[in-house]
Amino acid sequence: MSMFDSAAFKITQQGLDASWYQQKVISNNIANVETPDYKAKTVSFGLVLDNAIHAKISGGDRLSVRLAETYETNTNQILNGNNVDIEKESNAMLDAQYQYSTMIDYLNSQYQMIRTAIGK
Repeated sequence: MSMFDSAAFKITQQGLDASWYQQKVISNNIANVETPDYKAKTVSFGLVLDNAIHAKISGGDRLSVRLAETYETNTNQILNGNNVDIEKESNAMLDAQYQYSTMIDYLNSQYQMIRTAIGK
């Protein structure tokens, strides 16, 4: 079994895709901060990722990350019906970028081990 077939690699790959999608949704929220009646969306995948890991450990045979996209309903709205909180979105973007960067660092360390093993 190669590194690319490992559960950790597959989870990381799917996590990168999910993190990218989360950043896309946050960017869309920020872009619509002045759009009347726009409702901010959120993307969640951390809990689902934990469940996928536990399912694999428990004997599940397919490892996958599922995204949950929802609308923000419990947030304050301005007079035009928009509920985008720019501070919250900015913090969420920083968090998503940190998660993405962490997963990239993990993959880079795995590639470095391969380069070291083959002597390059």
